[in-house]
Amino acid sequence: MKRILLIIGLFTALCSVASGNSYENMSKRAERSFDWKEWSSAGAMYQLMLAQRPDSLSTYGHAIVAAQMLDDTTAAVDLVERAMAQGIGLADVLASVKTIDFSIGEGDRYGVFLHVLRQSLPWMSRGLDNELLRYYTFRHDGPMMVKYARIMLDGLPDSPVYLSALAQGLMLGGSEYEAALAWERLLTIDPENYDALIQLGTWYRSNGHPDRARALLQRARNIKATPELDRLASF
Repeated sequence: MKRILLIIGLFTALCSVASGNSYENMSKRAERSFDWKEWSSAGAMYQLMLAQRPDSLSTYGHAIVAAQMLDDTTAAVDLVERAMAQGIGLADVLASVKTIDFSIGEGDRYGVFLHVLRQSLPWMSRGLDNELLRYYTFRHDGPMMVKYARIMLDGLPDSPVYLSALAQGLMLGGSEYEAALAWERLLTIDPENYDALIQLGTWYRSNGHPDRARALLQRARNIKATPELDRLASF
């Protein structure tokens, strides 16, 4: 069915091109089809555009999203590989797809797309795992944040960024004690980490350890004082 839709879309696109084959005309037709959610026609037109300008990041992004909407994962992965073959970085391709997905209210598809790429392009797993961590952090999905933070920490065990993500994910998932341990570990690596000082100090304050809380919050105040921090540290 996907192939049939693509063939129909390509035939329609070729008919349109026959009546006016400038790149600008193709771009306008592709944009109109995309806006009207005519995904097969839009995808086919983007393919024709890429034949003329194979290094267009925006066109790859829109073509991939059109393929997503048709549930054509094979085409989506192929487009990513073609973009990278043109010297376009994976991070740039992902940023373009993410922006478009969210702009049309299909943010969930971006997460699915990352998993498809992770399975199809295992040699790109490190970059994709990092992006999956960013995606689930944006979604405030604690368990998945923990999963991908731990994957990233396997390669960089002393990364403040990944330790912070691990602690946040554990806290969101209700594992407060384990989150506190992660923040403690982070502070042994980065003693002036402002967010960790506040998070851990606040946790100790709420869990009956006033001296430890006060010491941590005072350290945070020494870095950057705020009225709220003054209030927290003044008990």
